Amino acid sequence: MSDIDYKRKYEELEAKVKMYEQNGVAKLYYALSRKAWEMADLMNSTNLKAIPLDDPKDKTFDRMKVIWNDAASIAQAVDSLGKSAGFTGNEELDINKKPFVDTIAQSRQ
Repeated sequence: MSDIDYKRKYEELEAKVKMYEQNGVAKLYYALSRKAWEMADLMNSTNLKAIPLDDPKDKTFDRMKVIWNDAASIAQAVDSLGKSAGFTGNEELDINKKPFVDTIAQSRQ
């Protein structure tokens, strides 16, 4: 391997390590929150009266049902994660904050 290949591999590994130093729960919370907003936008932009229910090839209604059937579980997950972890609303700060397990471990050293 050349020096350039070693450097690139080192940078890739360093980026992976940084991901593990982030708060994964916070990252998941904000990702699910964004998906909930996207689902709501999609549902709000779809007029059920305009869906051709008599067209067997049109799957719009079936796809909308999948979204609203999963909406409650996503909303509950976002709510539970937010309440249990006490996120600030500042995504970057929350994600880069050390998870409480690491903080406890460091305080015992």
